[in-house]
Formats: sequence, C-alpha cells, structure tokens
Amino acid sequence: MAETEAQGPAFDAKTQAKHLIRTTREASLATLDRSSGAPFVTLVGVASDYDGALLLLLSTLSSHTKNLAQDPRAALLLTSPRLRGDPLNRPRLTLIGALALHREPAGKARYLARNPKAKLYAGFADFAILRMQTSAVHFNGGFGRAAPLTPADVATDLAGANALMKEEAALLNEVNARGPSFLAQLAGKTARWRAIGLDPEGLDLAAGASVARVSFPTPAITPAAWFASLERFAGQRTG
Repeated sequence: MAETEAQGPAFDAKTQAKHLIRTTREASLATLDRSSGAPFVTLVGVASDYDGALLLLLSTLSSHTKNLAQDPRAALLLTSPRLRGDPLNRPRLTLIGALALHREPAGKARYLARNPKAKLYAGFADFAILRMQTSAVHFNGGFGRAAPLTPADVATDLAGANALMKEEAALLNEVNARGPSFLAQLAGKTARWRAIGLDPEGLDLAAGASVARVSFPTPAITPAAWFASLERFAGQRTG
C-alpha cells in the first residue's frame, strides 16, 4: 500500500541508525568490571570515524579503561535528543564490539572537532583515542520500530575514498569559507554553524552543542564529486 502524507515518513532503520552515529556527541559505555565481571556503565563523549566506527577519548586512570585493559568487550548506547513524551519512544542504537587503541592522527582530530572542549585535556599523557570494532547492532526507532541490523548496515564504505579523506581539512576550510548563510542553508536553520567532518556519505556540522548532518543520496568518493554533491544539496534547499 502506498504511503500517504498522513502516515508520516517511512521508517528507514538503516538511515536513522547512521544519523545517530554521525550526530551523537555522548553515549553510555558498558564495560565488564575487572574485579566482579558485573556490567559497569558510564557516560562518555563520542565521535565517528570516516567509516562510522565510534571514537572515544578515554583516560587510562578511569575505571572503564582499566576494565577494557582486562577485557576489550563493550557496548555503546546512543540516543536521540530528549523531547517531550515517553523517553522510550526516542530512537536509540546499541553497538556491541571491542574497543582498541587508535593511533591515527585523524581519529583524534575528528574527535576534537566534534568535542572541542576536550582539547583542554586531550594532550595529557593518560588520554588516548579508542575505536570500536562493532560486531553486533541493535536499533530501536521507538514503539514497534525495532529492526535487525548488521555492522555492515551502519558502516560507510571507504573503497576508493583515500583522496577524499586526505583532503578533509582543505574541503572543510572551503565549506566554512563560504560563510554563515551557506552553512545555515546546509544545516536547515540559522546558527553559528561550522563544518567539522566529512565522509563519502555527507557532511557533519556543529553550532555549540547542536549538530546537523548533510546526507547525500549516493556516496561521493572523490573531493570533486563530494563538493559537487554538497552544492547540489545546497541548491535543493533553496529550490
């Protein structure tokens, strides 16, 4: 049966799950307590790598990092922003896997672009970036909207995108140089937006604690194709 306007937008679990990965700035981290083996849950800041893998900046002095040193298995719960109504009707995503040290400089740069206040302590000797290797996924879009997804469903394919990732800083500078009006046009609302990260499937923007996502209909793996996709998106916003 064809969907009508009254029925609302179609439920697309994969798209909603990816949106949470790209826009969430905090998550609940569950590790296994090194002494008792019991679940241990805490709040952490997160960002996404180019392929959508979650990045965390953790201190070796924290209990959860000490737990991970004994057993790298963990789970991360991402939720949509708080709104009125029943909190259980909010979309949320659970990612299960293992956390390991991530020494690529781009990982720390992407984390700090998403969480700039972390620059105050990111350089301390006890802090490091960890990256989750996801092995299982559970998405719940609200009542009656749970959906089985695989790690591949929420990952971004990076095949052929090396040049795009290498040019990230230059492309973001070019986007930001277009000025506040262009950035607000991309975000869909007026604020002091800045481009903070890209990947073949789109662009991430931030304005204070607010985050917006530009999602392309099809991936763009070269710098030229990526910027052309962004221009088309902006044109559609004004069309």
